[in-house]
Amino acid sequence: MLSPRLRLVRNCALSMLLLGSAGSPEGLAQTGKEFSGLKSMHANGAITTAFAVNLRTGEVLGEWNPDTRVTPASVSKVVLAAAALERFGSEYSIETRFYSTGPVKNGVLKGDLVFEGAGDPSLTNEKLWFLTTDVARAGIRKVEGQLVVNTSRFGYIEPDLDRKLAARRSRHAYDSPLSAAAVNFSVMGVVVSPGDSPGARAHLALEPYDLDTTRVQGSVKTQGGDLSRVAVTRTRTGLQDVFTASGHVGQLSWPTRVYRSVSDADQYAGSVLKAFLEKEGIQIPRGVRIERQPRKDMGRPLASVEGFPMAWQLMGLFKVSNNFIADMMTILLDLDDKKQFGATLEGGANQLENYMSMVLQKAPKPYQSSAEGIVMQSGSGLTHENKLSARDVVAVLQRMYLNGREFPSFLNALPVPGAEGTVKKRFQSEQTKHLRDRLRAKTGTLSEPHDAIALAGYSRLKDGDWVAFCAMANGTAKKPNVGIEFARETIDDDLGRLLPPEM
Repeated sequence: MLSPRLRLVRNCALSMLLLGSAGSPEGLAQTGKEFSGLKSMHANGAITTAFAVNLRTGEVLGEWNPDTRVTPASVSKVVLAAAALERFGSEYSIETRFYSTGPVKNGVLKGDLVFEGAGDPSLTNEKLWFLTTDVARAGIRKVEGQLVVNTSRFGYIEPDLDRKLAARRSRHAYDSPLSAAAVNFSVMGVVVSPGDSPGARAHLALEPYDLDTTRVQGSVKTQGGDLSRVAVTRTRTGLQDVFTASGHVGQLSWPTRVYRSVSDADQYAGSVLKAFLEKEGIQIPRGVRIERQPRKDMGRPLASVEGFPMAWQLMGLFKVSNNFIADMMTILLDLDDKKQFGATLEGGANQLENYMSMVLQKAPKPYQSSAEGIVMQSGSGLTHENKLSARDVVAVLQRMYLNGREFPSFLNALPVPGAEGTVKKRFQSEQTKHLRDRLRAKTGTLSEPHDAIALAGYSRLKDGDWVAFCAMANGTAKKPNVGIEFARETIDDDLGRLLPPEM
């Protein structure tokens, strides 16, 4: 057993050794505190930034270029979610309504049936069924006027390049158009069911219903087994969206659903609402009219439905990185008690920049930094114009950590590595798999015109403390491609060293 004197000498020696290591680049690289992998990427032409802090003590566990602002890609959604929770709260939901502009006589509505688009990102078939059945319960069997879809809560939404191209043709769901009246995320499902025997044609249908403005075509064959591979392309033809399917489905498989964006959110909303109402036995012979200006008087309240709460919306925002939810939520930030109509993406983005500036101004050390140079043009992060540093993002994470009311919903929405969402296949190596039980994080990825890879979130330590971290890597004009998978693995490895199993 060491004497007290020898223990003192030993401890002093260890302290000097640790101080010496922490003061040298070599020591930092050995302990992982310098994010050595990202540092190496930086030396090879990438732009990298990283920051990790113990949220209880304020101790900086690791940093590398923490104030360098880069493209955060979908990690931008961390800022959006925090701003939305602080503005609306986790229990907030949006109410969508139907109004009538005339009396109902003998089952006939002597006027228009007005649908007020409220900007609910979660207005899906389930909610539409509740809404339209209540209209039928009001005794309406025929609308003498028109089904009016009022979209005035949002102003003109300038589509980004992806949405502009998708107006003509799309093979994706993420490029769906935005509207205050949007339903079903502005996507339509093509349902492919196997035929009775191998070689038979599969059955094609549209979900929720066949519409006046949509059509499905193509040929999908049934084959033996239970494996399916179906491709769907949506094109705009005249006033119709045409969904063309190809491929094969297994005879023993369940129906396959493939979702594609529609070309016109307002037209689609009107067609879906009309179909739901007709299923309830309500005739609308004069069809649908889109109305973009605010009404002085909506009419008599007829039916309403509450959307899913903000906490539910955040799970779509984080776990599957839903850009439609993100952009709709950004637009909603442009509305307040003084502004009830005409919200835009640009206005919502300005609110996000203001929020980010406020966070940095009020942040304690070591989270403080200048707000000059911050760019938040998009809540979804689907642009290279957004510019944030790792310290900026961690400042938001620290602020949410201290928000006792909203932090549980914020944390719960972040996906768990190895289990769900965009981090399901992350942290698989022997050196990083211990973080699967401790970490929740939001990913970010863009590939054009240069790579942008990011990860931000929280990790629990063995002593119960929380760590907030952010790590990002960008390509440059000279070296646009840094290797997306390589960058992801580098970030995972750096975090594995920074937060070892024994911590």
